[in-house]
Amino acid sequence: MLAAAAAVPTLLSAVLGGAPAAASAPAHAPVPAPASAPVAEPLVPHCVTPDGIDLNELYGVKHRIIGPPTCRTTREGEKWVRTVAPWFTAADAASAVYPEGYRPSRRNPIDDFNSKFVSATYVHDRGTPNEQTFTFPRKKVLRTGFVSPEGLPYSVAVSPPLAPLSVGTHTSTVFVTLSKEHCDGLGTVRAENCLPAGTFQWTDDNAFEVVARPGRPGEPGKPGKPAKPAKPAAGKPAKPAKPAKPTQGKPAEPAAQGR
Repeated sequence: MLAAAAAVPTLLSAVLGGAPAAASAPAHAPVPAPASAPVAEPLVPHCVTPDGIDLNELYGVKHRIIGPPTCRTTREGEKWVRTVAPWFTAADAASAVYPEGYRPSRRNPIDDFNSKFVSATYVHDRGTPNEQTFTFPRKKVLRTGFVSPEGLPYSVAVSPPLAPLSVGTHTSTVFVTLSKEHCDGLGTVRAENCLPAGTFQWTDDNAFEVVARPGRPGEPGKPGKPAKPAKPAAGKPAKPAKPAKPTQGKPAEPAAQGR
């Protein structure tokens, strides 16, 4: 079981679990411009953040996303992708400021972060008998080249498609491993602006739901097949009753008429 190796800086804490970032470091880049031609209906519901960013479009993801609070549901039997809050840095070396004694390995802060990013680890159902852990190297998870409206570059870990889980409530926890200490260049307070070397917890134990697929009869929450119409009773139809015969015997003689 993985445990947090260090406290996450305040700036990152503000966006853990997909909540909006602080004003100085918004959680996501602007919404991509809408296409001029009509867009086909997506195969799966897209993950849209509270501030209107479509993460499926932004990150080029075709599967359901588990990430911000608005995106915490996936479906039985379907693969899913885990996203997390991004890491912002100063725009360039000229504008960067650092805590005393810190020396970056790369001139630009975002390049420094990317060069020190080793891997991301995804833990399902941490602390339970069903706990599962998957670790992916930088080349499989790190996305970069994004810029916020304020001009701050950022990178983000986006998992490969993860295997389906059973129906019910699960948790997802993400850890990040850096080769060396990194500071974002946005301030001089280590606790707020720097990440430690080694492995540390990036998110909380975020709960999400796996819902049953619709359409199977006989399962809770799933519509059954319509009942078949009743068949007519077996056997031949009854014959109609014969009409009654007239009364037998001669008709009565008329009474004698008086004289």
